[in-house]
Amino acid sequence: MRRIKLLTALLLGALGAFADSIPAPRPLTSTYQVGVGRSSARCSYLTPIPHSGTTLSLNGEWSRALGCRRFPLRQTYEATFGMGFLTDAAGASAMTDLSLLLAWDLQREFRPAEGLLLGAGAGLQLDGGLLYLPRNSNNPVAARVAVALTLNLSAAYDFQLGPLPMRLIDRVSLPSLGVFFSPHYGQSYYEIYLGERAGLAHCGWWGNRFQLRNLLAAEASVCGIRLRLGYRFSILSSLASGINTRITTHECVVGISTDWVNVTRKTRLRP
Repeated sequence: MRRIKLLTALLLGALGAFADSIPAPRPLTSTYQVGVGRSSARCSYLTPIPHSGTTLSLNGEWSRALGCRRFPLRQTYEATFGMGFLTDAAGASAMTDLSLLLAWDLQREFRPAEGLLLGAGAGLQLDGGLLYLPRNSNNPVAARVAVALTLNLSAAYDFQLGPLPMRLIDRVSLPSLGVFFSPHYGQSYYEIYLGERAGLAHCGWWGNRFQLRNLLAAEASVCGIRLRLGYRFSILSSLASGINTRITTHECVVGISTDWVNVTRKTRLRP
């Protein structure tokens, strides 16, 4: 009987060690959302008159936790395409705003309380776009390109609303230091094409280029997926070479989020 008990204990210990050696699955969280709202833009390179109107956006996020037990880390990739149809107050001129944002973020995660997940980290962001004003015959386009290091904060809280699992999310991204493009006041892109490229790159910081993106949303788990409804605010303000640009956007976002687990030979239990 003692031998049987000893053999059973050894077997259970071996199974426990084998289970500990199997890495925990790290699901890939994919989120796709559509935004509709209102945007206002003013660029002194094109016109001193502000324009405002409807804006549309498509956004995709892909997030996965890294295999670090002592320091829980999560990396996130994001791509956002936006389009705005703007007019001045009198409706005499129309302006089109196109934008594309690519971002990578690495955050350290904390769980100070049950159901609460906090994150803080840094990342890299590539932001590009253009404002198109057809009534300007000489300079109808104002392009913007910027690469910056970002500071990022996030918070998520899980709770139960009756039988429905819910999650509240708040995410903030703040570009802090980078490089951005800006022509000189009155300089045409044709002159840049001819070789006048001195002073087009500027060191960006909060003093001459301030940008902030904030997403506040609620998610409800339904049939294995999470439905998202939220509000997104973004602001871009830059001042370089006598050109003042300010773009503000308020959007209502609707999206869907799913978790995908990649089952491989390392994560599959063997008999």
